[in-house]
Amino acid sequence: MLITVLYVGSSLLSPLKQAEREIERRYALGLRVAAHNLGAPLDEVEWREVENDLRQSEVVFVIHVTDGENATRLLPILDQHEARQRAVVVINCLPELMRRTRMGRLNFGRAPVDNEEVADRRQAGMAKRLVGRVGAWMGEQARARREKKGGSHTQYLRLVERLPALLRLVPGAGRLRDVKHYLYLFCYFLQPTPNNIRVMLLYALKHYAEGERLART
Repeated sequence: MLITVLYVGSSLLSPLKQAEREIERRYALGLRVAAHNLGAPLDEVEWREVENDLRQSEVVFVIHVTDGENATRLLPILDQHEARQRAVVVINCLPELMRRTRMGRLNFGRAPVDNEEVADRRQAGMAKRLVGRVGAWMGEQARARREKKGGSHTQYLRLVERLPALLRLVPGAGRLRDVKHYLYLFCYFLQPTPNNIRVMLLYALKHYAEGERLART
């Protein structure tokens, strides 16, 4: 069982690997977490490793990828292996990558085909806009740190406070179930402690990967 995480930054690798060890020790799933840092351009050997991991993955996370060169290279690889991947969770990335989010019935890139799906997409759109606003705040904080300015957490806290209320409005079953799953994964990522990263991976596996052992977690 393979999860591929494509990310930018230096703080995620350690909690990802810790989560891999703890999940495997407890559940013996044969889990491997393939982590690829896209903070700089990759060479051809590294891209082949990315493609090989994506080809085998059931769950994919794409986090903080805002570099146009890497995004352009990644997009066709994600599309090529769409049939294999049961969930692609994209958080705080370029718009073209965000549209590759696919989790069950939730698909940020597909046009609605009937009236019920139009209503579903409105709910998904609310989630996407809220996620986008938090992502914009993250970008502002990163720029403030680079420029050695103090960043304000006021806007961030207001947005985070809205998430529980939004989650209560979204049904946990039926057509909007996957919207709620996306928001839960996003909430775990907002506070990327080792425990939350472990729970985030396990939550995605439980709801989107195959295996009877996961259903009992």
